[in-house]
Amino acid sequence: MKQTSMTAHWIAVARAAETLRPDPLFVDSLAVEFVSRADPALLADLRDNPTPRFDVLAVRTRFFDDFLSAAVGNGLRQAVIVAAGMDSRAYRLDLPTDLRLFEIDLPDLQAGKEALLTDLGLTSPRCRRHVVAADVTGDWSSRLRLAGFDPSAPTAWLIEGFLYYLTNEQVEGVISTVSQLSAEGSVLGLEHVNTDLYRAPWMRQWLADMRREGRPWQSGVDDPEAWLARHGFRPQVREPADLPEATGRRVPKTPPRPTPGAARTWLITAERIRKETLRDRDSDVRPKGVRT
Repeated sequence: MKQTSMTAHWIAVARAAETLRPDPLFVDSLAVEFVSRADPALLADLRDNPTPRFDVLAVRTRFFDDFLSAAVGNGLRQAVIVAAGMDSRAYRLDLPTDLRLFEIDLPDLQAGKEALLTDLGLTSPRCRRHVVAADVTGDWSSRLRLAGFDPSAPTAWLIEGFLYYLTNEQVEGVISTVSQLSAEGSVLGLEHVNTDLYRAPWMRQWLADMRREGRPWQSGVDDPEAWLARHGFRPQVREPADLPEATGRRVPKTPPRPTPGAARTWLITAERIRKETLRDRDSDVRPKGVRT
């Protein structure tokens, strides 16, 4: 609980800071209210002293806002936010009223968020919002189904600011479950990092601080295209500095791939590969019979 709730708090602070800028990439009133109640002095400081230290998180949030908006704009009517934290997309995005949006996170965190929403009078999201209290490092698919999730319907999945807190084995478990629950036509938006990030000198203090606070970063992937293809997705991979929203923001630029040694953050959107394509691919790599 400590790890995820601290992470949810940090992301809410970043989104509140962006909202208070004169030129915000998005407006997240729930994040502002959350920080106002949790740390009013910090909110006042963010209001009086705008800072670029959250620019990467702001660019990331806008990227995934656009991903979800595009998915429902293309007709998807089921979405899942994994490790939702204080996510408020159900309230702040222009979502269709018939969209079923499932938010998954730990029970205690979900309870705290629901109490805040009730206190603020936010009881009418723009879509059909479903809260799923579950630990995504365990068996969460059954709880998702019990909440009304339909595995036969195309789904927009969003996993933002979370996977690097898990071990590589846990990450594989989460993505395998997403793959198993993804009908044809599903799309996936996720963020991850590469392993060179853990060796970057400018990341050492940050990673040490995260370990000391009890929320260590633990995993990475160096070839996100091959990784997600193995799970049945066709990905498009970007980095924060590649995005138009990064213009004029303090977002680190990285050298072109495959330049070795560069710390990278992957911002990924992916489409579910058609089952026929998967079968063809598997048959291509299946060992051929040996003639005698």
